[in-house]
Amino acid sequence: MTWPGAYARLAFLANWPVERGEGLQVLRYDETHEYKPHFDWFNAELPGGKKHIGRAGQRLGTFVLYLNDVESGGSTSFPKIGLEVMPRKGAALFFANTTTQGIPDQQTLHAGMPVIRGVKYVANKWLRERVF
Repeated sequence: MTWPGAYARLAFLANWPVERGEGLQVLRYDETHEYKPHFDWFNAELPGGKKHIGRAGQRLGTFVLYLNDVESGGSTSFPKIGLEVMPRKGAALFFANTTTQGIPDQQTLHAGMPVIRGVKYVANKWLRERVF
């Protein structure tokens, strides 16, 4: 599947216009690498957040596509709700970043936990309010 084909498939799955999605961001995590707890939505009270929102609106949804199996570790953790998703090749995780009223959702705090053994590859795709 080509990248444009992947964009169309994700847009179809989310029932979201393809032109309102950011490009895929592919990440590699080696052993001990992690991504500290963070939100994918933009904070409108911060200058950087205002700038990003001004471009194409808020990040309303996130896809995390797991591109390989990881020998050990590397889960995606949601500490506020006690959820941990293990990376499995071909699996995808989707979550809304805002409430149905468009308010950034504090429950979406998440982290890429350290890879203990092996390498982890993921592709992220964010859905925006307006054309990106």
